[in-house]
Amino acid sequence: MSVPFPSLPEPEPEPVRTQHISGSTAARDINQAGRDNIITSYSGLKYLRPRPVNPEAYIPQSRFVVPSKFELAVNAIHQPTADARSVRVVLLVAPEAHGRKSAALRLLASTNVPSGRIFELLPDWEEPDIACLPIERRAGYHLNLRGIAQPLPSAFYNDLVAYAEELRSAESYLAITATDTVCTQARMAGARPGILIVDLERPRAKDIVKEYLKHEAGFGERAAWLDDPESVFYNLLPKDSAPSEAIRLATLMMKAENADDKEILDEYHGWKSHLDDWFAKGGDQKVEERAIRIAAAFLDKTPASVVLDSADRLLAYDAINWPVPQGGPLALPDAEERLQSVGMSFDEPTGIATFVHESQGPAILRRIWTRHVQLSNVLTVWLQDISQGPANEHLDILAISLAKLAETVGIGPIFTLAESWLQGEGKQNSKLVADLISDLAVHPTLGSKSRSELSKWAKVGKYPARQRAVAIACAGLFGRTYTSMALTRIRYILESPGDTGDTGAGREAINALRSLAAEEALTPAVVDAVVKWASHSDDMINVYFDVFGSPSLQPMKSPLEVAFSLAGDSGRAVRNRLLDAWKHIIEQGKHTSRAEEILLNWRQGAEKNHLPMEPVVNIFLKLRRVMEPPLKAAITPDGPFKDALLSAFANEYKGSTDSAPNVQANTAGSMTAVSESRDQIEVNPEMQ
Repeated sequence: MSVPFPSLPEPEPEPVRTQHISGSTAARDINQAGRDNIITSYSGLKYLRPRPVNPEAYIPQSRFVVPSKFELAVNAIHQPTADARSVRVVLLVAPEAHGRKSAALRLLASTNVPSGRIFELLPDWEEPDIACLPIERRAGYHLNLRGIAQPLPSAFYNDLVAYAEELRSAESYLAITATDTVCTQARMAGARPGILIVDLERPRAKDIVKEYLKHEAGFGERAAWLDDPESVFYNLLPKDSAPSEAIRLATLMMKAENADDKEILDEYHGWKSHLDDWFAKGGDQKVEERAIRIAAAFLDKTPASVVLDSADRLLAYDAINWPVPQGGPLALPDAEERLQSVGMSFDEPTGIATFVHESQGPAILRRIWTRHVQLSNVLTVWLQDISQGPANEHLDILAISLAKLAETVGIGPIFTLAESWLQGEGKQNSKLVADLISDLAVHPTLGSKSRSELSKWAKVGKYPARQRAVAIACAGLFGRTYTSMALTRIRYILESPGDTGDTGAGREAINALRSLAAEEALTPAVVDAVVKWASHSDDMINVYFDVFGSPSLQPMKSPLEVAFSLAGDSGRAVRNRLLDAWKHIIEQGKHTSRAEEILLNWRQGAEKNHLPMEPVVNIFLKLRRVMEPPLKAAITPDGPFKDALLSAFANEYKGSTDSAPNVQANTAGSMTAVSESRDQIEVNPEMQ
């Protein structure tokens, strides 16, 4: 019986156990799943993505007000204990808005890690897992758990001890910032080698203001205004103010005309007196101005035509019933005049309308939504209306404004509002909602609750419009920031029993996967996730085909092209994962027709230079032990790929016989065997 290739010893497995990033090393394990299937946790595919952060840009040393007990952490990482084990992991514990991130970055900056080697890690996981933390040589990591409310599990802290040892070997450090609730298990675990828990106290807000002013050229003398009873800034800042509030006041004081600048004082108080003047009193004298202000609050920094058209639509609603002046548009003042009357500037070259005082927009939204509750229903319909009309090209601006509003009213009303827009299931509505929920999902304080809400939306298949919006959000800022969480929500959509066909949420989910996989930084995570799904569910094999089925004929690279273009350990790990998927698919044998089509796509992609020839050949070569119909059909046609495949086989065969001369004792010479194999491929009717 003819065979396509001579029998060779099965090559040694090639697990990737270490990751090398910028000269660093990180070890990880290999897990076995199922009888016939090996699922390898390749290095670099699961780690939280390190995001470079510059401590001097975030909080310069000169402006850093040292909180109490901070020096304990500094001393612990610089002064080894009796057994020479210096602290490598510091938990900086304090409530939200206590300056934890500033303290963490200044702590890491005090170490000996090189400039540019400090990174922020976001908790992009469904369950906390030390295995997700990277280890690069001479690096400083800040694991920022802002917005996280659930306690970290005890297993996390148990594993943290071993991780601290790995950090010591790599000459690296980790600072974790979290609330006391999150660190409950750490308290219970007690002292651990290499780990220190420090309870930070909030630095004095007045001191922060003074430091900012003193180190800003030309503004140092203004620090005295805080202690001057004649100044409007005297005793203005409550003692328990957050550092961010102190910085906001310092910024406003630098804008002030003098120590008695009452407009700056009003801005600090959220424009209360201005808002009272604009909205507190009844009557119809300021209705038109109010409409323009409301439209601008949602659409600041968009073209004047967008703001004014949106305002005019609001005025025309039956609930408002504002009469159009005789003469219509000809009777109205020009755009500049209408905008200036409400405190906006008009840039004539671009036509952009902008609040003179940027903070007025969010202040107006808070006022309208919380104190003019009768308007909420009108504005809900109006926002949906303008999103498909004058504001249809500025949905991102609308989404940002609504995300800011959520800081005041919470995510509940905003998600309810978003869901009402989806009832019509229009594409514009889906895009607006997707932008909004994506912004909320990455919000520093609202993000954790918002991501949980997206998980609920993704799981319920009987609401495909919600699933579609989640899928679009996963392809956007949310997916690029919290890739692992976005992938989980995409899986929920694909696994749900509702309308997830080609025209529904499922198609958007596939589009989201392709979008994320086409970004080099995200490709490893997407490949790893999709291969795992396909290895555990027959239904998910088609997802693998849809995402990595063929190179793109468009200028933008496809996920497959990016996967084959990645260099180094990451590239090898990605291609090994693609190989894992093919081994499972071919051995499983239920998708023969589609598998044949995809393998031919890969071959043709290599022959047409859309894919690099060598790595595609290598994958086919490693599949020779599973010479089932899909692979036979892909290697049979004559052409450059077949020649490259046989050449690669000959080189491997020659290498194996050179190193082990008896391995093919039953074959009359390696070159004869290769020649016979070529003939067999060409004449064997089973492979035609």
